Amino acid sequence: MWSSAGGIRTALVLSVRNGVTGLRGVSQAASWPAGERLAVQTCGARLTQPPPSPLYTAYTTRLFHKTVPVCSESAVVEDEGERDRLYSLVEVECRGHETAVLRSYLTFLSTAAAHLGIKVKDVKWPKKHLQRWTLLKAVHVQKKHRVQYETRTHFLTLGLPHLTQSTADTFLEYIQRNLPEGISMKVTKHELQTLPPHVKPSSHVSPQQ
Repeated sequence: MWSSAGGIRTALVLSVRNGVTGLRGVSQAASWPAGERLAVQTCGARLTQPPPSPLYTAYTTRLFHKTVPVCSESAVVEDEGERDRLYSLVEVECRGHETAVLRSYLTFLSTAAAHLGIKVKDVKWPKKHLQRWTLLKAVHVQKKHRVQYETRTHFLTLGLPHLTQSTADTFLEYIQRNLPEGISMKVTKHELQTLPPHVKPSSHVSPQQ
């Protein structure tokens, strides 16, 4: 840090001696000699300042007293965070009114899974669901004349085996963001869990070999 007053430049140089930091003020009437530098090593950071010349008048002022912290690898503690859950199977069910849209979406889903190294199995097309309504053709007259409306819902199911929570969440978010209009999705996750502490093997049952 430099300051100038009355034609004299003053520099404050950070110094470290035996784990104690201090500031040393140096007054000079000219610039530092070319090619000379003073290096200070402190906690992995290297600071460079030009040293004073013997021709200049130097004075040292102790401004503060503080211990320099020591950086070590053992002091760094990594946050493990929450562990990933394990899924034995993730079932995806899609519903729509157009089979062409479902087939196109299946191609997109299979391609994305192949690029991410995710296996896709048990691709099935369950029987479609039909729902019909028979209503009057007119609201007030012509009771004998009726019209029939029908809706068809097609299904597509597939399985994604052996996934971790992070992989499943990333893949499901990607395919759900690209879900076509008019298509709904239902996801069922089968999670693997450890037995609770109070559940113990029975002494009457011999362990399997």
